[in-house]
Amino acid sequence: MKRAHVFFFVCFLIYTVMIAAYFFQDDLFAVPVQDRGSVVDPQTFMSAEQIEKAESYTRIRYLSFFLETPLQMVVLILIMGLSIKFRNWVEKLLKWRFLQLTGYLVLFSVLTVLIYLPVDAFFFYLDHYYGISHTPLQTWLKDMLIDMGLNLLYLIPVMSLFYWVMKKSPQKWWFWAWLVSIPIIFALVFIQPVLIEPLYHDYQELQDEALKQDILQLAAQANIPAEQVYEVNMSERTNAVNAYVSGLGSSSRIVLWDTTLEKMDEDEIMTVMAHEMGHYVQKHILWSLLIGIALSLGGFWLLYHVFRLFILNWGSSWGIKSGYDLAAIPIIFLIISMFSLAVTPIENAVSRQYERAADAYSMEMTGDGEAAISAFQKIAAENLGTMRQPSIVRIFLGSHPPLEERIKYFQQFVPDE
Repeated sequence: MKRAHVFFFVCFLIYTVMIAAYFFQDDLFAVPVQDRGSVVDPQTFMSAEQIEKAESYTRIRYLSFFLETPLQMVVLILIMGLSIKFRNWVEKLLKWRFLQLTGYLVLFSVLTVLIYLPVDAFFFYLDHYYGISHTPLQTWLKDMLIDMGLNLLYLIPVMSLFYWVMKKSPQKWWFWAWLVSIPIIFALVFIQPVLIEPLYHDYQELQDEALKQDILQLAAQANIPAEQVYEVNMSERTNAVNAYVSGLGSSSRIVLWDTTLEKMDEDEIMTVMAHEMGHYVQKHILWSLLIGIALSLGGFWLLYHVFRLFILNWGSSWGIKSGYDLAAIPIIFLIISMFSLAVTPIENAVSRQYERAADAYSMEMTGDGEAAISAFQKIAAENLGTMRQPSIVRIFLGSHPPLEERIKYFQQFVPDE
């Protein structure tokens, strides 16, 4: 066992050195010679200090993802000893299975929060150091508690259903669990803007009446109900700018951060809003859900076979009594995490297509390429973004096309001088 630990440690150390060397290449974000001095060259709209900060911040973020992701999976393996202790405690103290599951998940959630607290604290410090965030410490801690509470409210009934299905249909539980997951997923997306997001932020109707009328006129052209356009108070937390669509059906809403309203002019805001309306009109959230559900069928099937293989071959040596054993929950989460990572490139590729379609819709509605270019340049400057994405980043993190690609697309809508 010790040799295995040493082997994995050495492998991870080599991996760390290689991935760090890759992300700290001097020319990682270099602008091609033919694009220098153009609208995609950050030197034309960002200061030297902003460019340096953006590249440094982005390198650290990329490196953190590619180190943190495998570490999270390793942690799930390393805590198996504690998982067995948690199972023993709850089975000894609590009589009913539901209470045992609840007790276990509470202990598991507290443990994982404590394990990842240093990592979360690092990102909290990083965002403050680079000026992206100014979220107060008490707000950050409150959000963490809300996250844990919501996770438990979700996990306890979902895992109860999971084990009930597993017990009722030992051979086909993966299929029935997938069917049960479908209405749960739709329900969560539906209630997200109505019940979940307001726990973190304050939402209200647009306050700028003149801008509101222009946006509502644009919304009317797209057949979007007026009451579904909101602004959210993010200036108390961040300097970044953003807009997004959330919800499903009657709960759908288009949301603008108040920082976007403060830092962009009206023409820029209109192109951003038209982009978000494109997501709404073309039902990208619904299609993303359907694709995710289709992929999850394969995920449940894989979970059944890999989990069964693990229990049969290594369960007893790891102290796990059966697949129904609460102590095996970290293994279930590990398999799900590995599958989620495996299908991320597919989901990102689909998401990039949706973003391109929404960009096209924005130009169809406004035709204002200059405003769109200016808006995305401000997004890069305010969010410390880079114009280019390394290939490996585009695969695993690229839910949006690179800013360079998007701005070049908008250029065709700029009138010739």
